[in-house]
Amino acid sequence: MEERALAKGMRLVCTFALALAVARPCLAQGLPDKAAAEALFNDARRLLDEGKIADACPKFEESHRLDPASGTALNLGDCLEKQGRTASAFTAFGEAEVIARRDGNTARAEEAARRARDLEGRLSRLSVIVPASSRSRGLTILRDGAPVAEAQWGTAVPLDGGTHVIEARAPGRTSWKVEQTIRGPGTVRVEIPLLEVAVEPKTPSLPLYRRAPAVAGFVLMGVALAGGIVTGALASVAKDKDDASKEHCLPQDQNKCYAEGVALRNESIALADTATVVGSVAGASFLLGATLFVVATTSRPATRTTHAWVVPTFSPTSAGVSMGLTW
Repeated sequence: MEERALAKGMRLVCTFALALAVARPCLAQGLPDKAAAEALFNDARRLLDEGKIADACPKFEESHRLDPASGTALNLGDCLEKQGRTASAFTAFGEAEVIARRDGNTARAEEAARRARDLEGRLSRLSVIVPASSRSRGLTILRDGAPVAEAQWGTAVPLDGGTHVIEARAPGRTSWKVEQTIRGPGTVRVEIPLLEVAVEPKTPSLPLYRRAPAVAGFVLMGVALAGGIVTGALASVAKDKDDASKEHCLPQDQNKCYAEGVALRNESIALADTATVVGSVAGASFLLGATLFVVATTSRPATRTTHAWVVPTFSPTSAGVSMGLTW
């Protein structure tokens, strides 16, 4: 019997120790919140006495959040009412009444209820009306960025005075938004219209009769780019050969050269002439390609046809290009 009693006593001790170990962190966690709530409350009371209402109300709100209490909620409501936020004050008084009745503080509960009744006739309300004809699939109503539950549709909800943004959205439809200013007692109604079906923008495309000239323009501009590269290379080689030919000519007269210098000079001239022709064709190709592209992408009657031509020209003393464009 003594052993059983001892074992039972040990179990009780262990259970108590475990409970204490679990409760101790919770107690340690709760104490700072209560201490912070009390400090915030005292600071808010001081600011309110000094007439600094805008600074006091947020401190009351935070104190109440950390440690909900009927006294804090009652002071918060008083501060919000002084700030002109009647709907928020009405809510705070309601919370104060609920907490006070739960705690058995009848006097405070009746005071909170009286303050709420005094405010009720001065409330500004907003009613969002959603007719059956406007209720498209997936319709969402937002008030000041927060969703409005369908159960609230058509109900006059107390709101603080000021400008409120009402927005309606639905999949596949254009969103709708309105700014509504409410002030003073009374109810303002906002009716949601049927949202228009959203039309996806279509990417414009060239008609078939204008695609070929546009493609030809791109091709010609590409040819012009390649021609420009070839022209530069030919001109560089021509200059190198001309420089090399000078080493085989008389210093006092560069036009009098030995056979090797003459050969190099002739090669340089031939390369320079070729570069001129290629450069001319490249320039003409770019100009013509750009013109074709502009003409093709500009609205023109489909009955007209664009014709372009480029013809290189040569003579014993020059080289060039002849081109034209008709439509």
